[in-house]
Amino acid sequence: MRATHFAAFACLALSAFASAADAPATHWEWCGWGGGGYFWAAAWHPTKPGTIYMGGDCLGMYRSDDGAKHWKIINNGLAHYAVYSVAVDRKSPDTVYAATEAGLCKSTDAGEHWEFLPETGRKKLRITGERNVSVHAIAVDPSDGRIVYAASPGGRLYKSEDGARSWAAVYTLAPVGADEPDALQCEFAGGAPFGAFLLQLKWPADANTADCKGLGLTFKGGGIAPGNAYVTVWGPNGAVWRSRDLREMFEKTEWQDVVLTADDFTIDPQHAKQKPEQAKGWPKRPDWGTVHRMDFTCAKMSKTAVGFIRAIYYSLGDARKVVLKDFSNDKSVSTYGSIHTGAPKLGSFASVCVSAKEPQTVLAASSTSGAILSGDGGKSWTALQTPKAVKSVAISESDPSVFFAACAGDGVYKSTDKGKTWVSVSAGIDPKCSMTDVAISPENPQDVYCIGRIGWNGKFYHSQDGGKSWADSSQVAMNFTADATERFSVDEPPRKTKLSNPTTIAICPSNPRTIFLPANWRPCVSEDGGKSWTESDYGADISCVQDIRFHEGRTYVAVMDEGLLESPDHGATWLQVWPKREPQVSGHYWRVIAGDVGGANRLIGTCSPWNYPGNCVLVSDDGGKTHKVSKAGLPKDRPTLNTMWGQGYPRALAADPKDPKVLYMGIDGDNAGIFKSEDGGYTWKQLEHQPGSRRMFYGLAVDPTDSKRLYWGSCGERGGLYRSEDAGESWQLVMKDETWVFNLLVTADGTVYCPGKNLWRSTDHGNTWKKLTNGNEGQIVGLEVNPADAKTIWFSTLKWGGERWGYVMKSSDGGGTWQDVTGDIGYRGPIILRFDPATSELWAGGVGLFKTRQ
Repeated sequence: MRATHFAAFACLALSAFASAADAPATHWEWCGWGGGGYFWAAAWHPTKPGTIYMGGDCLGMYRSDDGAKHWKIINNGLAHYAVYSVAVDRKSPDTVYAATEAGLCKSTDAGEHWEFLPETGRKKLRITGERNVSVHAIAVDPSDGRIVYAASPGGRLYKSEDGARSWAAVYTLAPVGADEPDALQCEFAGGAPFGAFLLQLKWPADANTADCKGLGLTFKGGGIAPGNAYVTVWGPNGAVWRSRDLREMFEKTEWQDVVLTADDFTIDPQHAKQKPEQAKGWPKRPDWGTVHRMDFTCAKMSKTAVGFIRAIYYSLGDARKVVLKDFSNDKSVSTYGSIHTGAPKLGSFASVCVSAKEPQTVLAASSTSGAILSGDGGKSWTALQTPKAVKSVAISESDPSVFFAACAGDGVYKSTDKGKTWVSVSAGIDPKCSMTDVAISPENPQDVYCIGRIGWNGKFYHSQDGGKSWADSSQVAMNFTADATERFSVDEPPRKTKLSNPTTIAICPSNPRTIFLPANWRPCVSEDGGKSWTESDYGADISCVQDIRFHEGRTYVAVMDEGLLESPDHGATWLQVWPKREPQVSGHYWRVIAGDVGGANRLIGTCSPWNYPGNCVLVSDDGGKTHKVSKAGLPKDRPTLNTMWGQGYPRALAADPKDPKVLYMGIDGDNAGIFKSEDGGYTWKQLEHQPGSRRMFYGLAVDPTDSKRLYWGSCGERGGLYRSEDAGESWQLVMKDETWVFNLLVTADGTVYCPGKNLWRSTDHGNTWKKLTNGNEGQIVGLEVNPADAKTIWFSTLKWGGERWGYVMKSSDGGGTWQDVTGDIGYRGPIILRFDPATSELWAGGVGLFKTRQ
């Protein structure tokens, strides 16, 4: 626990708070599985062959001491859970640097404890690791560990001469679009399948739609066009129209006004294919008065494409009605896919490296100015003749005149004269592959390795002739002992799968034939110089857990991206229940209900598929052996208005304790809300009457003492706790003191617990409330009461956004006093707490899965 956060928490003083100093720290046992998420960075210990460090995007840092076979979470003191670069000091081998989204962290004891270096923070020097930008953001001088270089996503290269305590900028990239400070810069990443931003539209009340000529954009391109670009607009009844191809706009580097008339649009073929019956009723052209959303999308980007937008407007002849122009302050623009938006900015540095034999030689890679070189330790620099977008650079340890560069959509380049001249060495590399990293064997400059990606598919290439030719080795042997996803039975043999989006290359210094690749879903290791790969993620938990349930000795866990998993032995081993290689239900899983109905083991789960519209429910009456997918009565599309995170998801699910066939499901968004099923989840109907706010998270419950009494927790404007006494026919706001209610709990005797900044309890169904805490810096989300002892209560508090902050608190006297039981949990701030009475264990899920005996 960081002292500053502990002090703030204690000063706010939970009622009669008892600190962890009064009792031994609580020990939490990791009980999940590995893999399933995105790993971004890795670095080997320079003198211990089996020790390697790895960073992921949502559970921080891991270390293995047995050659990447087993991992443990090492987050003590880490500032942020998103880690995008890792570096090790060769002169002081237990000194490790982790570049997180919050800034740089340093450990001097092999990652056991971390110190945040505040001057590197995002709002200060911005020496950070950032997604899709940073590759090797930190480099330590191999001859002097006090000298550290940092490649900032903010466009500056920094140097420290005192072990990262103080920094000086030694190079600043030229600004991109600095002459247009009020424009929106859109950077669509090369090698990615697509990127887009969306904007909600509303026709101006003082304008006549008959006067509208179309939707206009004031636009300037960066000179490089994507494969295609288009605007889609959304209307009533799920209608979507796509514009003509706009890729030529990116080729023009002068400002232009482009007005898209209704005749420039046709019914979007992809959406029409997904909803053929609805599409039959869609008008052939959009009606500007009813259009409520626009998306600007680029796809098939072999190279990074950049554009600038000054304004988006309705064209009314000689007049304009501006939809959006102040992009620097407006928060209504949201993005998805591989795109960065914001005010014009400096380019970014992705990597930096230092020559092992000639440490005054420093080479860095930037997104807009290519590679730069210093021969005097950063005092002076030369821009090299590489492509403009460079992700990674490498200097041969055995021959310091040999450089390589991974140049995104331009492939791989090589220099044999210290960067004076460069040649493309991409023969044998798929031209559609965007290259992200390149590495040279420390023993032989002819052995070179590079990685890239085509959409979600990854590529690993190995050259034994210095880049003249390349061999593709991009299959990974799955490890079901480590990662249970896609393991459907205990006797299922492992198989091979495609490498997915490797992010960096880490070569073991003491054994260069051992190579490690952090990657999407399955990081992997090779012990034969990259010829074969084995999944390597036992203990490297990165699963985003949304629900935990227990039934007849089995534990069920619903996980974003990974589905529903089951353990028959309290977390020792796991199997996947669903999806079973079914694309239509592969996606985000939110809630699960497990129980006996008529002698059958019924499982019910909610899902948001990746590549299919809308949400769905999976129902199994045989414990998951078979299942049916239900969409009957649910919206065909996900809501977008007034949702928690851009789209409406089925995060809430509750069963009537007196009739398990009666279910309620909550989907956030103005067009969603509460849905009811009376046949065990096979068909659904939206309640005719809804609470005053439909923006919600987990907050839905049925009172066990009265099946007609429902509770609904909502967030933001008109947020609070709502109650219905008539099965949803009418609603009353019964908690106004908290307007962000992410969860709620109703116990067997009808007692209601409502969390927000504080925890509240009502013993009269919400008519009156007692506050059980006196202030809290974060948001209470996880909540549990021991069903056998109503005086034992737990809650977890967190801050959204990945900052390593959060607590698990326990009361043994009904909320009179509280004890901090956060202890050594690997992920602070879990969002799910569940107590298993059969084992007296409290389980915690958020990112990762943990349990402790209580």
